[in-house]
Order: sequence, then structure tokens, then C-alpha cells
Amino acid sequence: MNMMGINGYQYIDDNYQSMISGKVLPWTQDLLEVDVWGEWDITLRDFVILDRYGNEFARVNLTPMNPDPEYTCGINYQRLKELIIAARSR
Repeated sequence: MNMMGINGYQYIDDNYQSMISGKVLPWTQDLLEVDVWGEWDITLRDFVILDRYGNEFARVNLTPMNPDPEYTCGINYQRLKELIIAARSR
């Protein structure tokens, strides 16, 4: 399983150091001429899960569904984990 983050072009000048500092998650920058966010119709804090064939399996916005295990007694964390596992077996 692989994960990565893509910073939206419109946020290119924002300070995203807290997103990557001390983390191992690969973080890339979308560019106007590429427009990954536009092509995928991404909203800020969308978490897109792909199946093994690269097809979108699920999309969760992490603003209302905070995955922090300390938040909602870990329910959101568990739901997100289940989605990732389900996508791998599809």
C-alpha cells in the first residue's frame, strides 16, 4: 500500500511545513498546468482511496471525519482503516 499527499496549486504559497515536518508521507505540489485537484475534483482535506487498479474506491473529507484515534473514541479512525483494507481486497 502506498500513500502520498498532493498540495493544491491554490495553496502553493501557504506554509505546509507542519504537514511534512518529521513525517514520512511523500508530499507533492500540484501545478497549474497539471491541475490534479481539478481533474479529480478535489476539495481541501479530501482523502481519496484507490483500489489496486487505480480506480477511486472511496473519498472521505477529513474535516468532518477527523481520523485522530483520540477523536470520537477512534470510530472515525477505524472506519477509515476499514475502507483502506476493503479497497486492497477489491
